[in-house]
Amino acid sequence: MKKPILNQEIAPAPRNHAAAGDLMRVLCVGMIAWYHIWQQSWLTPRLRIGAIDVNLLALVRAGYMFVDLMLMLSGFLLYLPWANGEERSTRDFYARRALRILPSYWACLAVMIVFALAQPGFSEYGRLAKDIATHLTFTHNLSYMTYVQSLLNVVLWTLAVEVQFYLLLPALAPAFRKKPLVCYLAMAGAALCFQRLWTIPMTDTTLFVNRLPNMLDVYANGMLAAHIYSRLAQKKERRALIAALGTAAFLLGLFGVIHLVADQATIYGYEELRHGQLDRRWAISACGALALAGGSLSFEPVRRVFSNRVVRFLSGISFNFYIWHQWLAVKLKEWHIPPYLAEENPNQAGEMPWQLHYTLLCFAAALAFATLMTYLVEKPGARLGRKLLEKYHK
Repeated sequence: MKKPILNQEIAPAPRNHAAAGDLMRVLCVGMIAWYHIWQQSWLTPRLRIGAIDVNLLALVRAGYMFVDLMLMLSGFLLYLPWANGEERSTRDFYARRALRILPSYWACLAVMIVFALAQPGFSEYGRLAKDIATHLTFTHNLSYMTYVQSLLNVVLWTLAVEVQFYLLLPALAPAFRKKPLVCYLAMAGAALCFQRLWTIPMTDTTLFVNRLPNMLDVYANGMLAAHIYSRLAQKKERRALIAALGTAAFLLGLFGVIHLVADQATIYGYEELRHGQLDRRWAISACGALALAGGSLSFEPVRRVFSNRVVRFLSGISFNFYIWHQWLAVKLKEWHIPPYLAEENPNQAGEMPWQLHYTLLCFAAALAFATLMTYLVEKPGARLGRKLLEKYHK
């Protein structure tokens, strides 16, 4: 006998899978990529349909803000097994993380090194050696030369922050599970101190704005959201109320994210932009956490929109999409693909239809390359790594 449709729609959410996380990962990576591609094309993302005029320039212009949401999501997903009482050994945690990121990361570094060495008249071998050493140890965000002026791939700074957080999590997660409020306040308080007392007073915050201490509140918001989600996901009592409140929380969180990003887009000046990002970092990650947990607790039909076959595929290739999109965009423009009429800087000349064709090609190339790297490098590399680990531990 089939269950009533209403019961299916308000069925408890799976504790180990937050449906809204799949869509959030895709949207965050997509918006970050759009921002980087827009920096090269200057194409105003505006769509007119009859009397309807949709202008997304504010969201795209401040697309870098979605990095904070991406790291919040990471904190949520990394802590969720502990929140569910499925503690992992430190060795198992590090092995899983290494198998997840290292095959694609090493492949990316190898390509970047080849292109750096192939530059005409290249002679900065000592600088490149430092670049490589810091990238291999995930410390490249600590030096101006290997971060802002890296000869490799600038967007990889986020991997440095992530791996540094990995070092803390096996010790932090059990404590957070036992004393979630105390740990949350400690992490958020530490971030506030680093932001207000250390970073913001600096005359140049370039090298410090994206360091782990300034992002502890972002990870804390993700972990707290995972803790709450774990407690509510499998509750059968008042499930309809939980789903309704979850849907409302998702909409409220989404509104907050859009408002904060649009507000950030009104700021001009490099130092002012970084200060604005620090000022909004806790708020935007809190709104994102609200949307993530709420959407994942929502009604089953809503959860299917957040996590379906297409979204899960895009989510699965998002890591490679992220680490390759900016480099591909820069190279396509450098190689005059597609061709443009201006001698240089067709974006400044407002050259259409180049701006549109280039933007679409950048997204298509990044999608295609991310798919190839995921299925030819990331997944085979992870399988090989698991076999080697199993052989080593026998």
